[in-house]
Amino acid sequence: MPSFPTSEMNAVAGSVPGRIGFFVKDLETGMQCEHNADEPLPTASTIKVAALIEVFRQDREGRLSLDDRHRVPGDVSSQGTGVLRMTHDHPELTVRDYCRLMMAVSDNVATDTLVGLVTPEAIDATMEAMGFHHTRFPMAIGVWHYLMDGITATPSRENDELKVAGRLSGDGDRDLPFASSLDNNVASARDLGRMMERMERREIIDPGACDEMLEMMKQPRNPNRIRQYLRPEIEAARKNGGSGRIKADAGVVYLPSGPLVIAALATTDTREESQIGMDAIGEISRLAIATLSPESLIE
Repeated sequence: MPSFPTSEMNAVAGSVPGRIGFFVKDLETGMQCEHNADEPLPTASTIKVAALIEVFRQDREGRLSLDDRHRVPGDVSSQGTGVLRMTHDHPELTVRDYCRLMMAVSDNVATDTLVGLVTPEAIDATMEAMGFHHTRFPMAIGVWHYLMDGITATPSRENDELKVAGRLSGDGDRDLPFASSLDNNVASARDLGRMMERMERREIIDPGACDEMLEMMKQPRNPNRIRQYLRPEIEAARKNGGSGRIKADAGVVYLPSGPLVIAALATTDTREESQIGMDAIGEISRLAIATLSPESLIE
């Protein structure tokens, strides 16, 4: 049986100027490789996997319904990724469609609408109860982005305009969004890898929930991080993330040999070095995929 090239993968991780953790596991054989897999690291949008799990959990418990319709609230930031930021008339969508947008195009407005419905406290309690002790989602994505600039004002469309115009300032802890602190939006590579493994094994919430969550995560096909060297026809269910110095990705790659879990998070020392973190995740993924299914890589 082949084995992952541990020394090569660790060397890639060691070349990153900053902090990086990864967790790789072949679900067919149980073979795995890891590096700094238990340190909580900033996740950027990859933390949205935790929000997705909590939404489905609350749906199954009857606390909300995926079919419920909600208008986009005014107290969420319109900055960052997604399509709902382009709207101005408070569109009304189902909870399920907010989930689809959160995962398919990493929509921050959709995410913070969902976070407002389920609450950060509930997300964190579920992560702890499920054994993901190094995963926390204490603040909405808009709050997190504001804090990068030291701004502690409540995110809103009006405050977004003031922020862009340079008329909104503050003295908040702008280092926190990059910290390995459970007060930040963080996860460990092992936690994210185990989330994806349990989802693929249909062990989170119930099999139907896992099927639907994985289907939502199969929509993004941007060729970077986990997919950087992967052939376009090879399917993967994943959620990547990136903001400034932070690059991350977590998912299941459906190789001919069987499902492969990859989770990796990198935070470089400077924004200018962030591409190194991005490429490291791609190279670690390439090495793992090449071990099990070299024909699944682009030439």
